[in-house]
Amino acid sequence: MNEHIKIDIAGIKPETLDVLQNKYNNINVTYDDVKGIMQLKLSKSMHEDFVITAIDDILNSFSTINRYELSPSWVFDESNSMVKGPDKKYVLTKKEVVFLKMLINNDKIITYTEMVRKLWKNSEEVSQNAMRLFTKNLKKKLPPNILRNFQNTGYKLIL
Repeated sequence: MNEHIKIDIAGIKPETLDVLQNKYNNINVTYDDVKGIMQLKLSKSMHEDFVITAIDDILNSFSTINRYELSPSWVFDESNSMVKGPDKKYVLTKKEVVFLKMLINNDKIITYTEMVRKLWKNSEEVSQNAMRLFTKNLKKKLPPNILRNFQNTGYKLIL
């Protein structure tokens, strides 16, 4: 009887399935769309060094997958440009992803000047109204009261 080891990996895009199957043809790789989980099925009879090397290689190849917990039941999934709430998924624009990453990576207030410099190429054409509308739309996709405005200064995530 041939025994197997099963490993579930969450947060990997389904399109990576083909890449893994081509690279590791002796590992059974499946993807569960409903759960968003990739499952690796390895034969226990495989040489231990190969299994360790393959798993390490697979996990390292996905080190760019970035998921951040914003609050309980709320996750920012950068690789899929979305925020997942308890009962809804919100697709983010490119600017929203960049801004959210700025907020997460800096535990400080992101000033209006920094926002304009990073998010809009031609800063002379960005009005205060456009910035307010941008943040208003983003707030709708985030947990309540997580994005705080500091008057005349900028924004900060309250995690």
